[in-house]
Amino acid sequence: MATKERILGLLRGGEAARIRFTVSTTAGVITISRATFATVADAIQAGKIKVTPQAVFSPGVGAEYHTGAVPGGPSGELLVPPIFGREQEGLAMHECTHAFFDLKKTDIMATEEEAICYVVDALYFRMTGLTRLRWNNEPHKTAGAVADALLRQYQAGDTAIPAVDLTAWRSLVLGVALNPTYLAKTAGFIHWFGGADRYINDG
Repeated sequence: MATKERILGLLRGGEAARIRFTVSTTAGVITISRATFATVADAIQAGKIKVTPQAVFSPGVGAEYHTGAVPGGPSGELLVPPIFGREQEGLAMHECTHAFFDLKKTDIMATEEEAICYVVDALYFRMTGLTRLRWNNEPHKTAGAVADALLRQYQAGDTAIPAVDLTAWRSLVLGVALNPTYLAKTAGFIHWFGGADRYINDG
């Protein structure tokens, strides 16, 4: 199956349909649900987002999403590794969540955007039964605790779209800001502390 079709299958699959939560951010309350992934799938299908297979990434990076891939062209470009299984699928889900924020022109702190994407991939890993040893590095580990709490709320069925615990959320955002992968980038700690960290989400 071609990479583009594999990504569309993920975005329209059973796990994506089950992932749902709200979180309070500096940009207001953000809702992630099946509509999030349907929006990205539709954009890929329409040619607004380009899907490009890529075998090699920088250390600590498993996949990437670039906004404004081609001036006057697609909204962005999704760079994904060869998809052999659940690990690569989860990383692709992470980057597709970035694509959603780009499509919606969401003005959100980059550390918060990253944290939401980590919750998405942690939920995917948990739902598909990927062993923890394969995704237990940070910030995945902290995101995994957030995902565990959400899954308990799913099981209880008290709320259609449960909210992320605020204390756990703040720990995850701080963990992203301090992570070496992001420390020297837009989402780095100094930018985070000053409230100036932003990705370019320009649709």
